Amino acid sequence: MMTSREPQPDISRPTPDQELSVVVCEDHALTRHHLVAGLGTYRIRVHGVPDGAALTAYLASHDPDILILDIGLPGEDGYSIAARLHRERPHLGIVMLTARDQMDDRIQGLDCGADLYFTKPVDLRELVSAMGGLQRRLRLNRSAPASADWQLDVLRSALRTPSGASVALTDNELRFLAPLFQEPGTVIPRERLSRALEQVPDMYAMRRMETMLSRLRAKVRKASPDVPLPIQARHGQGYAFVGEVPEACETAR
Repeated sequence: MMTSREPQPDISRPTPDQELSVVVCEDHALTRHHLVAGLGTYRIRVHGVPDGAALTAYLASHDPDILILDIGLPGEDGYSIAARLHRERPHLGIVMLTARDQMDDRIQGLDCGADLYFTKPVDLRELVSAMGGLQRRLRLNRSAPASADWQLDVLRSALRTPSGASVALTDNELRFLAPLFQEPGTVIPRERLSRALEQVPDMYAMRRMETMLSRLRAKVRKASPDVPLPIQARHGQGYAFVGEVPEACETAR
């Protein structure tokens, strides 16, 4: 007598932990079609757009989990789109998928706010598996309880204020803040901060540091007008972060 058997999962075919919503921004129509059709077989809701203008229109009425983004787009390029959305939508995962395979391109993409960087052609199983990991990290961040502390989010290169605002950081701003967060309340010598910025600790480096800090204060003031950046300068010595930070503060590695 024949008996029915439960279908066994295909362990070679990764699927997201929960339903995942993805938008693909790719100007090459055939590539866009293959990505949308291929990802759709992995229990993923996918929509494709050809350029930055169409992406902006789509995001005006949709809130996807992850954006798959080409760099060489007509009009606004992928670097600019990634940097803009990194500021405007800090909980949107950004995956760059491009034919540009040089290390400088990869570094620029990650510096602009991309969470993952893949070169074409890509194995869809690897892409889906990586997006699953990104999905879990993003949802952990979204479900984390609000904190009255200042937080340095290294993964997203962002500074979170006690009011909940997220301030996107440049690579140098992140390097500058990391030592301050490691030892809150302690004056960090300017020479040590210069080394963190990979600069010679001379008069010009100190001026650049002061200019960078001034711009960072302005960014924080714009994002959170009632909560000024709590960095105090000690004349001739260095800087100290005097705000409240989590006890187990994760800093840049």
